[in-house]
Amino acid sequence: MIEKVDALIVGAGVIGSSVAMHLAKMGMQKIRVIDLDLEGALSSSELNAGGVRATWVQPINIEMSKQSIDYFAEMATQVGYRPCGYLWLNSEQKMKAALQARERQLSHGWPVEVWDLAELKRRVPFIDKTDAIAGCIYGPRDGLINPNLLKNHFRNEARALGVVFDDRTWLQEVTFSQEAGQRIHAKAARFETALSHETKLEVVSSSSSSGSDSSGILGTKPIEYQAHSIVNCAGPWAAKVASLLGYQCPTYPVRRQVCIFDCRDVDLTSYGMIVDVSGVYFHAEATNGLAGFANPSEPRGINYDYDGEGFFTEIIWPALYERSTRFERLKHVTGWAGLYDVSPDECAVIGEVDYGGVKGNQGIFEAHSFSGHGVMHSYSAGRALAEKIIKGRYESLEDVDLLSGSRFEKGKPIYENLVI
Repeated sequence: MIEKVDALIVGAGVIGSSVAMHLAKMGMQKIRVIDLDLEGALSSSELNAGGVRATWVQPINIEMSKQSIDYFAEMATQVGYRPCGYLWLNSEQKMKAALQARERQLSHGWPVEVWDLAELKRRVPFIDKTDAIAGCIYGPRDGLINPNLLKNHFRNEARALGVVFDDRTWLQEVTFSQEAGQRIHAKAARFETALSHETKLEVVSSSSSSGSDSSGILGTKPIEYQAHSIVNCAGPWAAKVASLLGYQCPTYPVRRQVCIFDCRDVDLTSYGMIVDVSGVYFHAEATNGLAGFANPSEPRGINYDYDGEGFFTEIIWPALYERSTRFERLKHVTGWAGLYDVSPDECAVIGEVDYGGVKGNQGIFEAHSFSGHGVMHSYSAGRALAEKIIKGRYESLEDVDLLSGSRFEKGKPIYENLVI
């Protein structure tokens, strides 16, 4: 089977779906998006805390979030956006840096408030242990979103314009020809029946860059896509896809864990995301609480194992108890593990590939390695990359070139200090 397309997008998460929507809105006709797991059981787009914020240090990150959140606000009922705020509890050391970052955020038109301890106790009275807190930063337009609704919103908009999403499809080999037209030849295996969770894990965890040694687990049929452009939106598997496209990508997957807990003695539903001085973050999840923590010593690699109640009792509960006497009787309910795709400077990799063994003008593009902020950057990132693919330049955002993957070869990383 051969499919001729203008653009082939590898990865149908929130980023790939946004790129597809924007390409279609800009007039591209033949767009295919392929994914092994269209449902998203393994997708970073589904296995996250759903926070969206523009409280960043790097201007490009502020602007990407700002433009995205403006769109989310317009589509609030469709994507589940709630401007319930982000509250950062800062130690004395972190407060100084937070105030400096606030000046930059304000200069970009993003409202950010400074709270002293009296204001904190007035606005969030259940936080009654404040010895470690020097001050707080509050972003009132930051908040929460439903990542599943957002992803499906992008997909529905794209499908309405003719984009086709191919499920159970795993990229295996890419070759390039010198002929005009569809010069990229991407060979894939399409599984003919639904895949179990275990089978999906076996395929994506294959040591082979192509996964070809796993494609025989169930019946598959070959399919070849002939494309003008190919876009690597593979998230935690971006480095694998990059190797198929002929370049070396310096990003990697890392596990992040999230738990749900019963917070019987305090109602969190009137508050947004709260980031503790310890780095533990939490917010209401229906009538329960949701909390997570990015372990700085977490080893790299694909790992979906959730550490269960031990993660809650050893990491989450001690930090929350240090913040409130009303957190004494918290009880673990459930949780999960997902993957971040992380870059060396914890900022996204976006643009035309012109590094790692590939020269520009080959029709190879990428948008991945958002390091945990893909959902909140998804709208603006998809729009910017679609502009680059169709028009050859960025129009809606300035300085997107700073996010080119070539920055690491050039020794020009742009480190982001406000990553959770």
